[in-house]
Amino acid sequence: MVCFDSEYLHVELYEGPNVLVSQWYGRCTSQQYREALVKFNSYVRLYNVPYAIADRRLLPALSPEDAEWTLNDFLELFSKLPLKRFAILNSFDEDAVVDFTRLSSNKRFPVPFEIQEFEDLTSAYDWLVSVEA
Repeated sequence: MVCFDSEYLHVELYEGPNVLVSQWYGRCTSQQYREALVKFNSYVRLYNVPYAIADRRLLPALSPEDAEWTLNDFLELFSKLPLKRFAILNSFDEDAVVDFTRLSSNKRFPVPFEIQEFEDLTSAYDWLVSVEA
């Protein structure tokens, strides 16, 4: 089921295994970025999603303001999601990878679910729905 689709982001829920997949297509405005993350959180809660993938391969580095917002505002909400596992495909942009590293190593809002990085969607999806989950 498609939850959201735009020129910069596609979010889809695979209902059988209950996996939410977000795929960034490129640059967007600061407002669009922030609203997209808030929507992602709302879909996880609305559909009680235990597994999610963030495909950030085409997402460029964040502005300093968006990076700070993500660390100080979004991450607190993200850390409270009912996820069991979260898979990420890092950006091709090295500066954007630094953004994610700052998030994942944050001590202020520790994430209580498993997070793992992958190179491709198939591997990420397989890990999410594997028997160990």
